[in-house]
Amino acid sequence: MGEKTKSAEIASKLEQMILNKEYEAGQSLPSQRELAIQFDASPRAVREAFNNLEVKGLVTIVQGKKTVVNATSLDRFIESLSFSMLNEMEIDKPLLMNLFQVTITIETEASRGLSRDPNRKRVVTQMSKIVDEMKAILVDNPNAVSFAKEVQDCEQQFHKAIITTYDNQILSSIYDSLSPLLYKYLKMLSYTREELEKEIDELEYLVDGFANGTTDLVVALILVVLNGTRTKCEALDI
Repeated sequence: MGEKTKSAEIASKLEQMILNKEYEAGQSLPSQRELAIQFDASPRAVREAFNNLEVKGLVTIVQGKKTVVNATSLDRFIESLSFSMLNEMEIDKPLLMNLFQVTITIETEASRGLSRDPNRKRVVTQMSKIVDEMKAILVDNPNAVSFAKEVQDCEQQFHKAIITTYDNQILSSIYDSLSPLLYKYLKMLSYTREELEKEIDELEYLVDGFANGTTDLVVALILVVLNGTRTKCEALDI
């Protein structure tokens, strides 16, 4: 097994252990030497695995010290719910980004499950109709500037159709409670006609991916779409 493959395997196992709380936030991971023995790998493979985890924000590598587990985006998001946001229904940039990260987590997992569901035809048909409606809005409004919000409303319905298939009740409840607040800020995003046409094309590819059950393609596409929206959220002045 090559170094890159081995490092990816180690990173994946450690990531799952972190997400399963086998390593808590603030706790140090075993040393590179210990993990090299545990995984029958070279120190270089373990070092590359640590680098992969740091890129994802799951750990912090301190030179000369052990690698420390960070709080996950979900941990930080749930922590932030203790502030006045729920009472005042206001949001700051970090909280918006944490909420959006939860959405990405839920929708990615929901997309993976839906693409493998033998009974997915009804949901796929629903998403296909939403994409057709989005395309019709663009055709019917060749010169109007107000069409963007209508297309965005349809796109939110598209994502909601996917998310409602997710079976994690805790995350789904959080999403259901706070999605109106998220959508309030998503409506502040501005799109050109070309950007909307590109998103519609991506959603149409997604529908085909779901219909064909091509899980890897579906997950890759959903991340492209959602990360594009996240980039726009990061530019919001709130």
